[in-house]
Amino acid sequence: MLNFVAGFVLSLIGSLPPGLISLTVSQTSIFRGLAAAMAVATGAAFAEFFQAWAAVLFADWFLGHPAAERGFQLAAVPVFVLIGLHLVFFAKPPKSSNQDIPASLARHFAKGLIISVFNLLAMPYWFVYCGWLRIEGWWEEGLFPTMVFAAGVSIGTVFALSLYAWLGQFVLLRSAVVAKHANRVIGLIFLGLGIKVLWGLMP
Repeated sequence: MLNFVAGFVLSLIGSLPPGLISLTVSQTSIFRGLAAAMAVATGAAFAEFFQAWAAVLFADWFLGHPAAERGFQLAAVPVFVLIGLHLVFFAKPPKSSNQDIPASLARHFAKGLIISVFNLLAMPYWFVYCGWLRIEGWWEEGLFPTMVFAAGVSIGTVFALSLYAWLGQFVLLRSAVVAKHANRVIGLIFLGLGIKVLWGLMP
């Protein structure tokens, strides 16, 4: 039970700040509808189940190689910047919103899955916190506790991302101007995230 709570809380904390996945969920909610956004969120949570599981297995190694976290962060900078530039200058919103049909939900699930797999900051996050839980004596060893932890991570991710899906609908209903320019707004946030990570890497 402790592993589940730890996974849920840490996942919630990690998913609430704006990031690659959460902003994608908001954008999908605005342009494709709530069902599509939740499909993206579910796909991301499914991938994060296995990321958390892998983090448990490799946490000890990661704690012994702190340079690896810096490498992940360096790799994340161009990802954030390129996505931001694409959304600001090149991406065009669909002609109308909420075009999603049930048959396309699998595609949105796959989109969330792929984005989560390539979310370069997720693995260092889980490596560090899995190691911290062990050091503090809050970790239960074994296959079942590990699966419970990963399940808590997935559920926490879905819960947090559902808030972004709702936020996208709120923006769509309350502010047509913001919704119309959502790609640029989210693109600027991505550029800001890239600059923030780069700034944190400077000595």
